[in-house]
Amino acid sequence: MSPTTESLATRLRRGRVSARVDATPGRAATWSLVKVAAAVPVVVTVVLAVLIALTKALAGGAFSGLAAQVGAGWLVVNQVPLTVGGVTVGVLPLLPTLLVIWAVAVLTGRAARNVESLHEVASVAGAALAGSLLWTALALAVVADGSAVSSIGQAAPLPAFGYTLLVQGLGVAIGVGRRCLQPLLQVYDFPVADRVGARAGGLAFLGLVAGGALLVTVGLVVKWERVGQLIAGGHSFDGYLGLTVLSALYLPNVVIGAAGISVGATAQAGTASVDALAVHAGAVPPLPILGVLPEESPGPIGLLVFVLPLVVGGLAGWYCRSVDVVQHLRAVGVAAAVCAALMVLGAGLAGGGAGELGRVGVSAPLAGVYCFAWVALAGALVAGAHQLSPSVRRLRSEPDVGFDLDELLADEEFADLEIVDEDDLDQTPNRSESRSGSSDAADDDTAEIAAVDDDSTDDDSTDDDTEVTAELSVTPDDTEDAVSPAPGPERGPGDGPH
Repeated sequence: MSPTTESLATRLRRGRVSARVDATPGRAATWSLVKVAAAVPVVVTVVLAVLIALTKALAGGAFSGLAAQVGAGWLVVNQVPLTVGGVTVGVLPLLPTLLVIWAVAVLTGRAARNVESLHEVASVAGAALAGSLLWTALALAVVADGSAVSSIGQAAPLPAFGYTLLVQGLGVAIGVGRRCLQPLLQVYDFPVADRVGARAGGLAFLGLVAGGALLVTVGLVVKWERVGQLIAGGHSFDGYLGLTVLSALYLPNVVIGAAGISVGATAQAGTASVDALAVHAGAVPPLPILGVLPEESPGPIGLLVFVLPLVVGGLAGWYCRSVDVVQHLRAVGVAAAVCAALMVLGAGLAGGGAGELGRVGVSAPLAGVYCFAWVALAGALVAGAHQLSPSVRRLRSEPDVGFDLDELLADEEFADLEIVDEDDLDQTPNRSESRSGSSDAADDDTAEIAAVDDDSTDDDSTDDDTEVTAELSVTPDDTEDAVSPAPGPERGPGDGPH
């Protein structure tokens, strides 16, 4: 045997090491994307089928047209206007829509947490949107097929796909946003003033919605007798239950409408209109939750409603405080713009047409303009008062004090703006240690192979046979412990492609 001939064990070990060094992590399984695409539509469809079938059974009706009604339910969940009995209904309950947005956000958030790159995050988002759009296409086909035996008319395809993309897109954006935020902040330079202002704007919108919920609660307490009379219009237990459930489904719509009223917009319910200072009577849709609307003008007492946006805008201005007045005002401006955009989106989803009764809800553009004005003006007043405070004047007099909002606000309070999952932090040291150990094992194995090669060139055929016997005596467990996958490039939590 030639002295340069490798032993069998050496060749086997070299092949195993080479295969494991070249191995790369595979992409997420296709089944994971299928689950992201189909989970929410399937669950929503099953729940709708059960609820509609139960309603039909309680009402003593037949189950004909069940498929068309379930398809219409999916369209309603996505805020697609429907035609029922020749009347187009555009104002649809917002509570189911919010639940679907939450479910999509949770599902896509969990799926995006297990991927390694922004390309794979985009695959998760695309799968979720594609599944919902496909379900909308099926719902449109089922509703069109059942329109002959049902009072539900066929919806327009283009608005149906547009509303589905909007609703599902909100859930996807919330779900994968946390995963994409950190890589985007590393690639693009977003000033902390803008980041703090955006966060303050979101909190300001939540504050206005909380104030709207407070106004609705006060209205329910004051107008409880009127609400009870509207519920009594059901004439039976099934009717009472149906009107109560329907009012609960429309509760978020009324809350957002109350928030719009608090900033100065006018809410319209049928032919009646309500704002903070005046009430114009008219025909109101027979929905019990609308009983909270005032029947008489509140007069000067209505001015108390404006305390809500004033306080919210002031808190937003204080949240954006800085020694540098320019950066402070910039953050306040961003907060006002974000709050106004969210108000326009919420008012647009919460309102719509109610057939012959007219429109229900507040004017979205007008509510957005008023919201921007309140937050910007109140925040600017707080910024001016903050600049005149003795503590800020003392800091300004010190020569070494920086006036950059990036330096003043980039502290622990805003550290969570750079999204890092705690689970990833807990697993990173272990992963590093594991990869370090694997690297050491691979290096040792490579050194061993080199030593074996050197020996094989010096020994004769008898020594080669002895070496083969010694190598083959190694147990599989020992071999597996000695050979580990080569480490890949280290990734921090939330890292994306460079």
